[in-house]
Amino acid sequence: MTALIAVAQPQVTWLERQHDFGVFLEENGKVRCDMRLVNTGDEPLLIVRAQVGCGCTATNYPETPIQPGDTAAIEISYNPAGRPGQFTKEVLVFTNTEPKRTLLEITGNVIPSAATLDKQYPVQAGSLRISQRNIPFGELSRGKNRTQYLSAYNASTDTILVAVASDKPHMRPAVVPDTVPPGRVTALTVHYLSKHAPQWGFNMDSLTLSCKPLRQPSQATAGSAVINVMAQVMEDFEGLTDQERRDAPVIRVDCDDRLDFGTITPGQSLTRTFTVTNKGKNNLIIRRLWVPADEFIQVSANRTEVKRGKTATVTVTIDPTLTDEKMLNVPLTLLSNDPDSPQLTIKLVGIIDKK
Repeated sequence: MTALIAVAQPQVTWLERQHDFGVFLEENGKVRCDMRLVNTGDEPLLIVRAQVGCGCTATNYPETPIQPGDTAAIEISYNPAGRPGQFTKEVLVFTNTEPKRTLLEITGNVIPSAATLDKQYPVQAGSLRISQRNIPFGELSRGKNRTQYLSAYNASTDTILVAVASDKPHMRPAVVPDTVPPGRVTALTVHYLSKHAPQWGFNMDSLTLSCKPLRQPSQATAGSAVINVMAQVMEDFEGLTDQERRDAPVIRVDCDDRLDFGTITPGQSLTRTFTVTNKGKNNLIIRRLWVPADEFIQVSANRTEVKRGKTATVTVTIDPTLTDEKMLNVPLTLLSNDPDSPQLTIKLVGIIDKK
């Protein structure tokens, strides 16, 4: 016969493993709770350590052994400073038992102070507060897609409906969730399809994020805000073979990196030109000529496709009556299919005489 030998050991039994703080004000400071445990074994129980996920959560627990039959507690605190909205945090407790690890969880919803709301959600659309007005996608190779998002917060005491409107084929926005309870956060996600972007280079579009109360009457207010979406769409040259690179167009301009207009007199438009030459083998394509201050600067090329050894003339016209600036210092961006120099920047400089 085989004798069964009982081995004395500690055993932990948790009376609580979860705690919900509910809704509370950020300005009231830290919140705390106790989660109790009982040593239901026959040897002393020791809490070895407690592991938290971030600095907003802290623990305090007895470091002395817990005797068989005794009850102890681990205190868990949460610091809501600068952390508005709903939260879920986990604490991993290690003991000298089998199993060695126990997962504890705290939840809650922080009502932010006015200062935190203004700092983290500065854009307002009725009762909806939005984290930023711009969604930058950075540089994208044409044909590649990217997703970005921003967060928004329901600062009212009623549930609101959030919607996004855009008719651009290269942007696919969505709000999840679109029904937002009081003090909860939602996310505006934008999927950008660079293949359908309207222009090479810098693209700036907008969409409208709006909210309205779910039910009437309501303390929530309707509103909307314009969100700017920006992306720099460039040609993708990564797939070119060595031979394709040898045969590629090569762009050269005869003005180096600046075009000087000198002194521009009042009431008189002034025009300057420069030439673009193709020093490569295949045709050079001028994808785009772009200036950020196009209300008083007009740029055009007499041709956008330049054969080997041929040139194109770019004409730049300044109308000083359409600007209040006294100095001309504007970048002109030239985009082409030259894989080594797909983007050239030429500074337009001069003095605008306002006398």
